[in-house]
Amino acid sequence: MKLVLPLPEKISTNTIYAGKHWRTRARHKERYLADTVEWKNLTPITEYPVEITYIFRFKGRLLDTTNVAYMAKVVEDCLVAHGVLSNDSPQYVGATHLYSEKGARDEVEIYVV
Repeated sequence: MKLVLPLPEKISTNTIYAGKHWRTRARHKERYLADTVEWKNLTPITEYPVEITYIFRFKGRLLDTTNVAYMAKVVEDCLVAHGVLSNDSPQYVGATHLYSEKGARDEVEIYVV
């Protein structure tokens, strides 16, 4: 399965280390959920565990690869919330691959295999 999602907000993992309040993290998830509502029509994954590859593309300054981890977590939570993944525990998601590269716009390309 391949998905491409425009990033509603560029959020570095560094922001979490800076002591963001839990409500700020909840707002991030709510914003991503609102922007991924069309995912509700995707076919649910039925064979587990899966590997998920996230290719984050940024029009401006690139984030370090590990600094996209927070956005990957928010996107993964959206996949669960929309029923694409049953769960995001290690039993269901066996591996995650993160990439950060230049692009024409801020977006994430996601592969679930």
